Amino acid sequence: MDDMENLLRFFTELRQELDHLTRLQQQKIEAVRAHDLEVLNGCMKQEQAVSLALRGLEQKREKLLEALGLSGVPLLELDRHCPPKYRGEVAQATDKVRKQYALLRSAQEAARTVVEKDLRAVNQELERRGLRSESDDSYQTPSSSPLRGMGADFRA
Repeated sequence: MDDMENLLRFFTELRQELDHLTRLQQQKIEAVRAHDLEVLNGCMKQEQAVSLALRGLEQKREKLLEALGLSGVPLLELDRHCPPKYRGEVAQATDKVRKQYALLRSAQEAARTVVEKDLRAVNQELERRGLRSESDDSYQTPSSSPLRGMGADFRA
């Protein structure tokens, strides 16, 4: 199998991992709404496993692009640098990855909003019961995506 076919298979693997992570976000939302900490904890463990898989895929991507002489080429421009035989397939594969990444970002934002809302409700109830101290108010909203810094270029 040649390197271009490996690259196409890589995009399928990446999209599947991003899809898995997207589905986990929905499960997290459902777990928070149901106040099911066991399911929420399971989702978080699965997220960690997917994160490790994504790191492995990032290393694979770097090696594939290097072997193809495409290091540093953004995802959006990748098809233009591929042999004509593969341009359509690469364009379609990268488009699917970018769309799945956009879905993931939206799902992550929704999950974060639901979790933060639920945490505020818990804190208010603890305050109402006199069980919350000033030192418990240390949670801050993360300012960046957990995928930031992985080196993948999903910008359009």
